[in-house]
Amino acid sequence: MHILQLLPALEVGGVERGVLDITKGLIARGHRVSVISAGGPLVEPLERLGATHYQLPVDEKSFLTIRACMPAVARFIRDQQIDLVHARSRVPGWIGFAAARWTQRPFVTTAHGFYSPHWGSRVMVWGRFVIVPSEALARYLVERFGVSRERLRVIPRGVDLAEFAFQPARATREGPWRIGLFSRLSPLKGQEIAVRACEQLVRNGHAVTLCLAGDVPQSPARRHLEALVKTLKLEDSVEWLGIRHDLAALIASMDCVIAPSTYPESFGRSVIEAQAVGRPVIASRIGALAELIEDGHNGLLVPPKHPFALAEAIERLMQDAALRARCVKEGRTRVEARWTVDRMVDQTAAVYDECLAKPRIVVWKLSALGDIILATPSFRAVRRQFPSGHITLVVGRSAYEIVARCPYFDEIVIYDARGKDRGPWKHWALIARLRRRGVDLSIDLQNSRKTHAMAWLTGAAVRIGYHRKFGWLLNRGVRVPRVALAPIAHQHYLLMHAGLTPDGEALELWPSAFDEQEARHLLTSPKTSAKQFRIGIHPGGSGRWKTKRWDLQRWAQLCTELEKHGVELVVVGGPEEQALGEQLTQLTNAPLRIVIGKTSVMELACLIKQCDAFIAHDSSTLHLAAAMNTPTVALFGPTDPARHLPPAFNGQVIKKDVFCSPCYSPRCRTVTHACMVRISVEDVLRPVLAMLSDVEAGASR
Repeated sequence: MHILQLLPALEVGGVERGVLDITKGLIARGHRVSVISAGGPLVEPLERLGATHYQLPVDEKSFLTIRACMPAVARFIRDQQIDLVHARSRVPGWIGFAAARWTQRPFVTTAHGFYSPHWGSRVMVWGRFVIVPSEALARYLVERFGVSRERLRVIPRGVDLAEFAFQPARATREGPWRIGLFSRLSPLKGQEIAVRACEQLVRNGHAVTLCLAGDVPQSPARRHLEALVKTLKLEDSVEWLGIRHDLAALIASMDCVIAPSTYPESFGRSVIEAQAVGRPVIASRIGALAELIEDGHNGLLVPPKHPFALAEAIERLMQDAALRARCVKEGRTRVEARWTVDRMVDQTAAVYDECLAKPRIVVWKLSALGDIILATPSFRAVRRQFPSGHITLVVGRSAYEIVARCPYFDEIVIYDARGKDRGPWKHWALIARLRRRGVDLSIDLQNSRKTHAMAWLTGAAVRIGYHRKFGWLLNRGVRVPRVALAPIAHQHYLLMHAGLTPDGEALELWPSAFDEQEARHLLTSPKTSAKQFRIGIHPGGSGRWKTKRWDLQRWAQLCTELEKHGVELVVVGGPEEQALGEQLTQLTNAPLRIVIGKTSVMELACLIKQCDAFIAHDSSTLHLAAAMNTPTVALFGPTDPARHLPPAFNGQVIKKDVFCSPCYSPRCRTVTHACMVRISVEDVLRPVLAMLSDVEAGASR
């Protein structure tokens, strides 16, 4: 994989050195690394490692500069075929986020500090994964930024044990006790606390030298500290080291290392480097420093902003050789076990791999039962395309049972527009739930304005769907085909043009053993029928689409004729169709087994499977029969079977050609309802009897 890292500049600092460590480790593992920054002294060692550096002013906070850098970074991503973008600071974060979205690449961030939760810092938690170096910072981002714990990855910084080799302290001491503080000069790093602690030690009669490294002589912070040193008359006890690159040797020249930070640290690189070299450490009990040190075992902890406590801790180390030895031994052991650079690189590479090989995918299909059944080949295709991905289906409540046991999804989110998700705030709650977890890819099989908008609001990096109204909310939109296609072919066209591979047209259902048992119970109670054949009929359908229905009087005549041929008739339907069953019973003398409203969807599918033939309008039961491979006679009127007939359909279509069909209208505009009226009882009876003959012939063989 080819990783792009963005940071403000390659100056000397913990973040910059971490970039070099990650780059070195990734290249050693066979990956490619590019870095975009404003330049600095670490560019040369970076390029010596084999990385590519591209210089841009990504350290400038000017809006115009940030906006100008975005397309430049996007071009670099495309030209260099970058696989993933990793931002390590806020300004590069905004630039990298926009460029990653434009190029549809995964975006990862590393939060290096306890940022104030204002809008400028929000981008640092917009990564698909947010890497943090400590549990303390992870808790902070959860509490103050509302980041989902699922998207956080705690990866402590690591030490190169070859560079920071263990170097035992000198056996005999000469000169003052050398105390090292290696960090940029800032009130947050506690240099002023260290100077005041040094004054206390000198006042107590100890010969000490406070060694400060991390800034240039003319900086404001340096001038402030120099004035304090002069005021306290510590010129002979403070040594200014400036910016140093030989940190391992510098640490080895110390007797102890301190980290008296006054603000929570996200990690504490100087602590583990000192422990690796074999020097005892004293740090503030604040932020991640308290995670790195177990007081009295691998170091000492002191209250922040407390110079007297710091002085006492240094005195304790100076006077207790056994404590120093224990801290040195435990410190090195823990670094070897927890904080090596190889471990950091492996964990970071695993995050990249999870982004690229295990994407989080949301599939949208809010339709009714029949459309969900017809979408099962697409569900299968998405899983085959992303075998390791985390796939979530957002489905309407009425169709949930169809997919409840579907093996292609890791999670199913029920969308109930008339219930729990009614209203804009409830809609946003559902979207926010998906957004917090992170969405890499949205596949809109519903293709409505609503689902386009919902997918966009989740923050999905890639949004696939048909480019209709509101198609601008998609970034991988597909033009609607000019010719009418059947539902599955229509979905396959979308998948193929979005770069996904379809997986056949076979429909699937996943009933449980309990569903099959309940279906058998309904067909055998109150007693087993002595009839030779069993035919299921569904005289109902959608209440909105009554134009699809055949006249109930003709259903009654059909039942009367079928009963003459030794057929058991099973009438199915939903709870809202019970009155229809009662009317049919009154219109025919044929004995009917009425199971309307007595089955769940999956029980109904199992019941249809046990029928020798099935008769229905263009409705969801037609798709259930196709999925169960039951021979079926389908009655079509105002809709086109070429567009709605399941591809695995096993049976015969009855449709009469009239001038106004297909009209796709829930109300007959001619009032004659000719498309259904012209279907005679004989038209339906003939193919049904032919199916029964085939069943009988098959049984005799």
